Amino acid sequence: MLTFYFLRHGETDYNRRGIVQGRGIDSDLNDKGRAQAQAFFEHYNHLSFDEVWGSLLKRTHQTLAPWLATGYELQTHAGLDEFSWGIHEGKNPDEFQRHEFRDMLRRWTLGELDVRIEGGESPFDAWHRARPFFEDQLARPGDRRLLVCSHGRQLRVILSNLLGQDMRDMEHFKHHNTALTILHLHAIGEGELALLNSTAHLDTLEPA
Repeated sequence: MLTFYFLRHGETDYNRRGIVQGRGIDSDLNDKGRAQAQAFFEHYNHLSFDEVWGSLLKRTHQTLAPWLATGYELQTHAGLDEFSWGIHEGKNPDEFQRHEFRDMLRRWTLGELDVRIEGGESPFDAWHRARPFFEDQLARPGDRRLLVCSHGRQLRVILSNLLGQDMRDMEHFKHHNTALTILHLHAIGEGELALLNSTAHLDTLEPA
């Protein structure tokens, strides 16, 4: 059995300003994001992992930096990259963008999971990109525990599929910056959720 400790990256200035980053914006953590990453490490560094994984985007690498400083090797996979929001990435949200985003979420909840923002991905596209990572992990023998840092929307897509749930309901899987979700995986579609969106490690941080 595989146990995944899924971690969303720490806060960036784009998060703070409500700007969609997506896969195409390779942003840095801000001061609060780095503090969140350190708080996560201090809360959970009693745990040991067989492997530590991030996306190709540096905000996940920076979130994992305290773990890497202790000797863990960072491995990366494009399937863990954030969802692509196409033409809306990196732009200050205006009323058109907010309307299109709300309409896209509405259509996904109706089961139209092949629709996408211009230049971006659909939920089906994002899962197609992520699935090989989990198939590769399942193909390896033995029980293992992996720390995996990814992104909010992509984690919604991933969890829906690993748990065998319809992606129409992926909004149920909220992820705060550096929130921890733990999932035991026997096979794709046969996952068991042990913890969702825990931010217990952030209780010691000063309010922003």
